[in-house]
Amino acid sequence: MATERTEQIMRATGRCLRKYGLARTTLERVSEESGLSRSHVRHYVGNRDDLLRGFASWLSTGYESEFAGAVRKADPPAKLAIVLDYLFGSGFLPISDDDTVIRGLITAGITDERIRSIMQTQYRRAIEAVEEALAAEYPDAPDARRRSAAYGLWCLALGNSTMAELQLPVASGGLVRTAAETIIAQL
Repeated sequence: MATERTEQIMRATGRCLRKYGLARTTLERVSEESGLSRSHVRHYVGNRDDLLRGFASWLSTGYESEFAGAVRKADPPAKLAIVLDYLFGSGFLPISDDDTVIRGLITAGITDERIRSIMQTQYRRAIEAVEEALAAEYPDAPDARRRSAAYGLWCLALGNSTMAELQLPVASGGLVRTAAETIIAQL
């Protein structure tokens, strides 16, 4: 029962963050959205800070299993294609409501050390998955170059998603994929 209720609350939190943004997501709104009383929400997740930290962990677990898990499970020849398709295709584009939520969590991480730590861990694992894909394709490349390329690809994808949110036409074109391939070619 606790797992089901927590899941219900996390989904409601996501909906609230999408509707109201970080500053206006309250326990009351999450309570209304989840159909649970405020006291039940507090019982299962604690105060608002605990709720946001729990949500950051819940959300990052889903993304990690989607992206890093797919890379980990793939045969070596397919790993890099999965990474490129995710970073410069279906994973980051088109922009969705989740992007707004993630940006809110990044903003919260500026002042909340625990949320920052959760987000850092998520991004570190994602970059490691990119590095794993590069190692499968370029086993002779020096570790430091692969690590640098992996970081560059991740930052390129994040930056491009920001440009897409601003509705810059270049963000949805093939230019970013070409830039990624240029980084990879340096290995």
